[in-house]
Amino acid sequence: MNSEAVSKIPLQLAQECVVASIQVDLDDRVLRAFRDELLEFVRASGARGVILDLSGVQVMDAVEFGALRDTMRMASLMGAETVVSGLQPGVVSALIDLGADTHGVEATATLDDAFQRMWQLRRGEDSTESDDSENARMVEAPLEEGNDDGRETEMGDGR
Repeated sequence: MNSEAVSKIPLQLAQECVVASIQVDLDDRVLRAFRDELLEFVRASGARGVILDLSGVQVMDAVEFGALRDTMRMASLMGAETVVSGLQPGVVSALIDLGADTHGVEATATLDDAFQRMWQLRRGEDSTESDDSENARMVEAPLEEGNDDGRETEMGDGR
């Protein structure tokens, strides 16, 4: 690859959100170019949200995730909420094993869930507040056996 050829990550505007579908191998040059293009797109479009669709990423290390996280923080400083969607199980396992800082990252399983979560964030809702949200169902545990009062119990992760 010559010094000028850098894989581009496509950006689209949908429902006042920039959707970045990342389907390329990430390296420093790709991540820097993506950061610059994304932030300019947010500024120019006035987007209120950014969704990073990572469903096509099969391998990611803690450094690459850190660079994406920094880009998400920058977009937040520009007034755009950020949500990550589609992380593969192997990528999630590797990030946790490598000690990547995932604190505060809004993440969903699918792009549809990401749009739903973005809508919740704009309304100021916690993902567990809305009964009609797929995300809410994903973070709540099923009823415990013997719990006959109809209350759902929360997962043991402090939420």
